[in-house]
Amino acid sequence: MASNRNRVALVGKIGSGKTTLMQRLSQQEIHYAKTQMVTYTEDFIDTPGEFIEMPFFCRQAINVSCDAGLIIVVVSSSDTQNTIPPNFVYTFNVPAIGVITKIDREDANLKRSYNALNYAGVNKKKIFEVSAYTGEGIEALEQAIHSYIERKK
Repeated sequence: MASNRNRVALVGKIGSGKTTLMQRLSQQEIHYAKTQMVTYTEDFIDTPGEFIEMPFFCRQAINVSCDAGLIIVVVSSSDTQNTIPPNFVYTFNVPAIGVITKIDREDANLKRSYNALNYAGVNKKKIFEVSAYTGEGIEALEQAIHSYIERKK
């Protein structure tokens, strides 16, 4: 991916699994790390969860999208509270998809996660269920990401 517009921006609550997902997609060793600031890699932009959880910072998520070709809104299947604003994805000038993480957990609630992403404006057909730890769903997500990035070229 040569152009910065080919980067994928990950946005979601604190603890939703953005960084772990990025590590899995980048084939890095998975280890927990709290994202304190916007982190740019060759292929990804990892954002702090505060961009979603604190309305004051939502504008920063919009600014980050200027450097991305695709937005991934990440929701943990084990989260019990939605903090993503309604129709959030319509604030971006680039395509957005949804990812439900941690589907391998016993307390996973996929219905609640789909509802949160639909509330944020993500089309049900553009939602992917994944586990960064087991690898379940990662291949389908990678194919979708590459499909969106190829369309940008």
